[in-house]
Amino acid sequence: MQVFLVRHGQTQWNVEGLLQGSSDIPLTALGRRQAESAAAALVGRVGDRPIIVTSPLERARQTAPALADRLRVDVVVDDRLRERAYGVWEGVTPEERQRRWPDEVALWHAHGDPMLPGFEEHSAVQSRMIAGIEDWTDKAEEQGRTLVAFAHGSCIRVGLHGLLDLPLTHRTLGNLGNTAWSQLARRERGDWTLDRHNVTAETVAIA
Repeated sequence: MQVFLVRHGQTQWNVEGLLQGSSDIPLTALGRRQAESAAAALVGRVGDRPIIVTSPLERARQTAPALADRLRVDVVVDDRLRERAYGVWEGVTPEERQRRWPDEVALWHAHGDPMLPGFEEHSAVQSRMIAGIEDWTDKAEEQGRTLVAFAHGSCIRVGLHGLLDLPLTHRTLGNLGNTAWSQLARRERGDWTLDRHNVTAETVAIA
């Protein structure tokens, strides 16, 4: 059973190095072009009628249709695939974050959960991501289809750690670049293999 987890295209906040989290930021013009390039690379790899599911946030919902339109399939929204909420850190520059919350930043860099208003803990993100991906993979498997899920850098990374039974206390896997994807295989619930990680339209031929 094949599953593709795809990060959204570029946003202006990506350009500025700001944490987006639950903030609903649209794609840039480059982000829309990235979505089209990724779709062109994926279209021959995901089967004729994959199940395509997306985070409810606009940057993911604007990325998913590039593939769905090519294959003439619907896009389904699942709130469980939304990005981690960063609370008061959303929209704040790294410099301001370090100046105002040095202890919390240090804890975060050490893979801990900073005690901040609105910050969603690693375990909560991981639980909902695992549930969403496993549930949609069940549906895709029942129908003999591939699953393609469009989401976000942090929630995908944390979700992958959970699916692969990797500890959250170490950043074993890096975040995906914009419109990069991970390809996984599932034998049964809880039994996953990561076949490829951080693949892009430019590198897919050699990945």
